[in-house]
Amino acid sequence: MDLARFWGVAETGEAIEVAVAPSLVGELDRRWPPLGLERRTEPATPVTARVGLSNSWVIVPDVEESGESPPPVAWDLLESTLTLFAVTRLTHLVAVHSAAIAHDGRVLVVPAVSGGGKSTLSIAAVDAGASLLSDEYTLIDPATGLVSGWRRPVRRLRDDGETDRLDITSASEPLPVGLVAAVAYDPEGSGTWRSISPGEATTELLSHCICARTRPDDSLDAVLAVTRAAAAVAGGRPDAPEAVQALLELMSQSGVSGPQPISSASHNAST
Repeated sequence: MDLARFWGVAETGEAIEVAVAPSLVGELDRRWPPLGLERRTEPATPVTARVGLSNSWVIVPDVEESGESPPPVAWDLLESTLTLFAVTRLTHLVAVHSAAIAHDGRVLVVPAVSGGGKSTLSIAAVDAGASLLSDEYTLIDPATGLVSGWRRPVRRLRDDGETDRLDITSASEPLPVGLVAAVAYDPEGSGTWRSISPGEATTELLSHCICARTRPDDSLDAVLAVTRAAAAVAGGRPDAPEAVQALLELMSQSGVSGPQPISSASHNAST
């Protein structure tokens, strides 16, 4: 089988080679990273990674032929591989593993690991009238502290085990962060988050910063630019719809000049 081959060149100049069946190029277009990976049809060097699709998994090109109907899990792994290749090689922006939710000109940043509820919270935010910049990565400009989002469809797991891809992210000019919310779902629904200091918020964001080890100075500059100006909370959260409403309200009350304490009324509204 003939393969369609592409080379994605990251901002560092490193390249990843991608091979798929020609009939799969349209789906590859949908999965290609929104930034940080220039796609070329001519070979590029240095090639530091190679990926492709087979009927069952992501493969190295030339090991076996790519198939015409790879399963969704293979597509998801290919997309994740391309994404990680791109975000770890950004040279200007700093990527933080977090959801970015825009409302009234400011951004609610929710750092969390994969499976930490970012997508659920993001979907609830759109339902509440906010704009979703990303459910995966917040991109911080170290020079300004302004943020943008890594635009990609939100993946939602259905009851039958299949995954829906929801095109609900929005484009936006870079915006200031209004609130950092290091909140994890609390099954008891208590929503007992608390105000945290800029130092605690800095530590939390750095722990989710993709390039903290490879670009430590840029990472620290980016995080400090955010935490010096934005309020921050940490702790448990109730179900996503209730949590989003409370967090957006808290962000609207906090201002952008520095961390603000949570009033009793605000805290009670979030529990």
